[in-house]
Amino acid sequence: MRLRISRLCVFTWRDGQLVCDDPVRRRQMALSSGAQRLLHRFADWTDVERAEDAESRLIGQLLAAHVLVEQGSAEHRFEETRGPWAQWGTAATYYHLASRNQSDEKFTSAAEDTAWLVENLPDRPQPSGLKEYPDAERIPLSRGDDSPLARSDLAQVLRARRSTRKFDADKPLSEAQLAALLRWVGGPLHEVRPEGLRPAVLKASPSPGALHALEIYPVVLNVTGVAPGIYHYHSGAHALEALRPGPLDRERITHWCGDQTYLGDTGVLLLYTAVLERTAWKYRTGRVYRTLFMELGHFSQTAYLVGTALGLGMLFTAATRDAEIEDALGLDWTKEILLGLNGVGIPAEDEVARQRAMLAGGTADFSFAGDAWDGRDA
Repeated sequence: MRLRISRLCVFTWRDGQLVCDDPVRRRQMALSSGAQRLLHRFADWTDVERAEDAESRLIGQLLAAHVLVEQGSAEHRFEETRGPWAQWGTAATYYHLASRNQSDEKFTSAAEDTAWLVENLPDRPQPSGLKEYPDAERIPLSRGDDSPLARSDLAQVLRARRSTRKFDADKPLSEAQLAALLRWVGGPLHEVRPEGLRPAVLKASPSPGALHALEIYPVVLNVTGVAPGIYHYHSGAHALEALRPGPLDRERITHWCGDQTYLGDTGVLLLYTAVLERTAWKYRTGRVYRTLFMELGHFSQTAYLVGTALGLGMLFTAATRDAEIEDALGLDWTKEILLGLNGVGIPAEDEVARQRAMLAGGTADFSFAGDAWDGRDA
């Protein structure tokens, strides 16, 4: 028979011990030194003769544990027919399976969860839900109450919501538009005071456990009344904290954003990050990692709807060079990670006309920048 190491297993070193993690069956196995030496032979298909010696017995154990697979077996066919997972790679497959709940998964009730939190609170202080930079210049924002948002019709906004990829780089956003956008996307609307726990903030977008792991870092490129630079949105004070004042090179912006040229023409980028400890404090399983991206989706859709009501062009992208952006924000990825961003700007006149015509029943089409990026050079 011909054997090979399973392509679904992941191997890690832990305290000097090689551990095989089988995400399909949700189990981990420590491997002996003999098994470690043996596995090197099975990096690719290798012929094995059936025998009764100690090595053959060890091979049989690894085969039974699904660390090794036999060519032509059901296990082999399963590995070869994983659909999109095969092309997405081991890391994506491993993440999905490791955070995938099984039929016997045990869930705690809200009462049990609260009891656990209250009992452990003295030893596990809850992380602050408000991030701030005390040494940064703080720039108060207007409330934006006189914006078109207050007069908007929800049904019309939902129909008009579209991604925009063609902006007028010469036309700035107003401070009131940016202020209204940040207020409704990331600002607090209500405060709940659960007994024995820290007060919880409610925003326009839902968040697991009302923990609000997300932070917003506006990168201002062209906003009337707000100097260009990288800021942090202080949601409690409804203010901008200046982290890196000064104009940003638009080529650098497009490089951050996967070379999507049109993002350099926006007026502001809203970078969304997640402070991991806020969520990990309450939710103690790997599956909670998924909820960070669900929360991101809620934030982005709220931004889309608010931006549409304000007459702005909106888009979302996760095609980002994460490490470079995190460095620019001064983030430690073990504590706070980039999730994605909204680009916000003034749509080009022909883009406005196109979207209005489509809204009125005209031919539907996607927004294109009209340059070398999308192959539709204007």
